[in-house]
Amino acid sequence: MIAESPEEFAAAVRAHRLDGVGLDREAVARAGAALAAAGLLVVGEAHGVRETPNVLYALTRALGSRAVAFEWSHEELDSPVQAFMQNGSFDFERLWTLPAPAELFCGDGRVTAGHFALLRRLRDERRVEHVVLFDRLDPEPPPADPSARERELADRLLAEWDDRLPLLVLTGAGHARLDRAGTMASWVARQRPGLEAAMIDYERGQGWFHGPYDLSGPMPPAAISLGVPTGTPAVVPGRVRDA
Repeated sequence: MIAESPEEFAAAVRAHRLDGVGLDREAVARAGAALAAAGLLVVGEAHGVRETPNVLYALTRALGSRAVAFEWSHEELDSPVQAFMQNGSFDFERLWTLPAPAELFCGDGRVTAGHFALLRRLRDERRVEHVVLFDRLDPEPPPADPSARERELADRLLAEWDDRLPLLVLTGAGHARLDRAGTMASWVARQRPGLEAAMIDYERGQGWFHGPYDLSGPMPPAAISLGVPTGTPAVVPGRVRDA
């Protein structure tokens, strides 16, 4: 679902409710042990699901994490996000003036109204002290080694994180895999012994990745599975000229 104006997107942020997700106690306990062991927990997602920020909110409350990281391009969004952390206000009008083509408006579901609602709630409740954005804009020309992005994601995440603060890292499920070499999570694990990944696993429903898609397929293997019965498409920012 696309919000094509800053007013429409701001309304979706205000309308997003962060309750209604119940997580298995044993899975949450394993997530807590993993967070305590490594200082951070990587949470793999299927992009563009409305309920995913609700899962992050439930985890934050249960585990007492103090920082959150998103797979967002820091060049576009770090400044407005850090400004929000200081003053508590998002300037959506300013975001809509980003020069085209802007990754914010690509519609792949990494950035949703629910994420902004989550940040607002966490700040209001004093549950977050630090936000890390660890992706970058796609370079031109593309790198010769497509896997270079995985190392870059890991390097920025670790460089920007204040490791005194327990951190939840939300990223695409492929980046969160620890059963394959060369993923972002596997690079992070080299420096953070005990790192584990949790996968948000929707039994049914739809997400949004350049349009609606089915969520019922299997997620990659992980030590921790956060089962959620149903997912629905998230609201993502969009502009006609970036379509």
